[in-house]
Amino acid sequence: MDSSFSIVPSGSVSPERRGSGPLTTRGATPLHRPGEMTLGEGMLREEYWESIGPRTRQRLAELSGTAIEWFAGPDRSSGDGRAYAVTFGDAGLSIAEPRINTAHRPVYAISSFQFAPGSLRTVEVDHRPAPHASPSIGSHGTTPPDLGLSGEARGVIGNLPPRAQELLQEPFGRGQKILRSKWYYEGYEHNLSTFMVFLAGAKDVTAATGSKVVPVGHTDATAHWKLFCYRATVARRIGR
Repeated sequence: MDSSFSIVPSGSVSPERRGSGPLTTRGATPLHRPGEMTLGEGMLREEYWESIGPRTRQRLAELSGTAIEWFAGPDRSSGDGRAYAVTFGDAGLSIAEPRINTAHRPVYAISSFQFAPGSLRTVEVDHRPAPHASPSIGSHGTTPPDLGLSGEARGVIGNLPPRAQELLQEPFGRGQKILRSKWYYEGYEHNLSTFMVFLAGAKDVTAATGSKVVPVGHTDATAHWKLFCYRATVARRIGR
């Protein structure tokens, strides 16, 4: 990790300092069925992060501000094994993706959703169901809105507690299109030490960061989640 960009581990930034006022949901949001969250054998995010040039990492730091969470992984569309990176901070959500310029040289394209000052809100979701609790599957209302999420994205979000699902999706249930979405997790089947998912639109960005534990006697359906759910207003966009 770039010496000029000190990454803050998930949960180490106090949510009380992330703006004021309640973060609430209004109207119906869909609750998704959980999909499979497989764990690969590749490099961890630190190794992918180190493979990205220092100038790109510095630019991500400048755009995102004080770091809240981040991740990096292989970009299969690059054709040369290069990585992408996502940084989420108090000033914005920024993404670096490998591209080829007009001279056919490898470069990074950086895009960012810049937040309106003071608009970032946070809610802690501490989900600890009993071992035999019934999972909350289905949707509020009769016809849930189609938010444009892929099946894979719905499956990942479906693993989260209902409250976290609602907080993530609520701004996009009133006609706002989801422009970007991505997620990352690492750990073991019974213990995901790092988890992040974000949804970004022209007006709002939402994210959930934290960890998941499957205690003894529990299954994935009754896993315990410790999450911080964020929402911020987009003031301007850089890149696509």
